[in-house]
Amino acid sequence: MRKICFPYKRMISMLLVLACMLGLLPTAALAADAPRSIKMEDCTHNGVHYESPSLGTCWLHQMTFDYNQKSTIGFCAEHGKGMGWSLEGQTWGKPKTITDPTVQTMMAYYYAHTTGVFTDQAHALGVDEVWGSDYSWTMNAWVQAIIWRYKAGLLADPATACAEELLCVYNNLEHTSYSSIDDLLDGMSFRDRTQYILDLGKQGVWGECTVYEYQYTGSSTSSHQAKDVQAIMIGNLDVTREKYDLTVKKVDATNPNKGLPGARFMVRSENGTYEQEVVTGSDGTYTLKGLDASTYSIVELEAPEAPSTAGMPSARANIAEWLVRPPDWVTMAATFSARSPTVMDGVRSGATSTLCGVSADRSIGFTCSSRPSKRFRISRTSAARWRTSSSSACENSSS
Repeated sequence: MRKICFPYKRMISMLLVLACMLGLLPTAALAADAPRSIKMEDCTHNGVHYESPSLGTCWLHQMTFDYNQKSTIGFCAEHGKGMGWSLEGQTWGKPKTITDPTVQTMMAYYYAHTTGVFTDQAHALGVDEVWGSDYSWTMNAWVQAIIWRYKAGLLADPATACAEELLCVYNNLEHTSYSSIDDLLDGMSFRDRTQYILDLGKQGVWGECTVYEYQYTGSSTSSHQAKDVQAIMIGNLDVTREKYDLTVKKVDATNPNKGLPGARFMVRSENGTYEQEVVTGSDGTYTLKGLDASTYSIVELEAPEAPSTAGMPSARANIAEWLVRPPDWVTMAATFSARSPTVMDGVRSGATSTLCGVSADRSIGFTCSSRPSKRFRISRTSAARWRTSSSSACENSSS
């Protein structure tokens, strides 16, 4: 007799096969961003401990792991089990994703402030201080306690739970005696301080932290039996930095709507990671693209070419002098600076004058603004010096 297999039976068989295959896959294969295993690089104890009403005695220690070929701080996940320097070089595996938002926020908060990797929002809000080593130890203990409370099911009210641990950590490590999470520390209560940190985390200010828990897969050591070693929580902080455009524009002092080409500027970032010299284009602007969020200084190195009348040549100006291109006539304003306070027919050097024209012999006729009836002829003797051809003999130069 010919057997007929119904489609739904085939489908059930395929699903069973798929379930078996998935059961054979290690957990790491399901956590695509997590390495299969992590290795402890260093475990440091400083001999300090504090008492937590919820957790009991908590010893301070810091651990770094090789996490995707990057040294990363990890945190103990099972309070009461063993941890120590004898486990250096041992491995943890079988990663499991941790999705608790409080754990993710606090680990992102810690990683951002200890590595200096901040979002643009953090920079804008001014919450981008990089912690020193001593403060990092204190904050490490705080985050460690929050992770232990999460594992113990003691994070029902995250702000209160985190504030209670912060108060305990701070009292024990800074030798203070605060008694309530509503006590003020630098003008803000422990409760409000914690709530602020958690609220910023919800807004993505600390970045996105993907957290994994790893089980111990190493061997027993002289100090620790393998079955008694704590699991580890470790994370990867992802900060997406926006890119920005910065437009430098040079305009006429008497007509802000008129852009001036040819101005040279130096643009530098406050943190010293960026430096670029730019020259404004025909519309008086230059746009820098793809900049990181930062504070930038813009210093003018050379002023633009001064405008000329229609069909006539222009004169080039920098910080201290005007270089004139003959032979035609051109009208412009200029300020001459002298080497000494020589009086030019009653007008001291530095006075603004109106240039009346340029002739073929590279001389300029101008009229002092305070004495419009007096006309001088100034001849160029070098790129930096100008001299009157009258008997007043005033020499002007760039400083």
